[in-house]
Amino acid sequence: MKRLPVLLTVAALLLAGCATSTPAVGTGPSFKGPVGLQLYSLRAQFTKSVPQAIELARSYGIRDVELAGTYNLKPEQFRGMLVAAGLNPVSGHFSYERYKNDPESVAQEAKALGLKYAGVAWIPHEGAFDEAECRDAAVTFNKAGAVLAAHGLERV
Repeated sequence: MKRLPVLLTVAALLLAGCATSTPAVGTGPSFKGPVGLQLYSLRAQFTKSVPQAIELARSYGIRDVELAGTYNLKPEQFRGMLVAAGLNPVSGHFSYERYKNDPESVAQEAKALGLKYAGVAWIPHEGAFDEAECRDAAVTFNKAGAVLAAHGLERV
């Protein structure tokens, strides 16, 4: 019988600890919000049905989204579908090769999608980057950055 008060005391301490714990991610004083969703997270759904995937994203209560492709739709068409569903395309990822070989096309597509930010998720490489690869990437991003800035876009 003496074990019951000990268990109740432990349970009470655990509950008290939960009540004074750190706020959930995205709610603390340093969070500047809003919360968005990288649509790549739903890539399997998008490859099956773009309209259903858009509806799923909308159902989460998310407004701002980051893109990683248009799922074989023209940029204007994809943007129209997102906006019609109440989603705001804020940023997008484009391939490193496009930044390197045709940054103008990245800027034009980003503008057609209504994006504010354009980024790249991956630089193709094998093994660790060496100094030459790093310098090449810096040249690529500086060149692309100038093109994006001329179109009013920011890099992420």
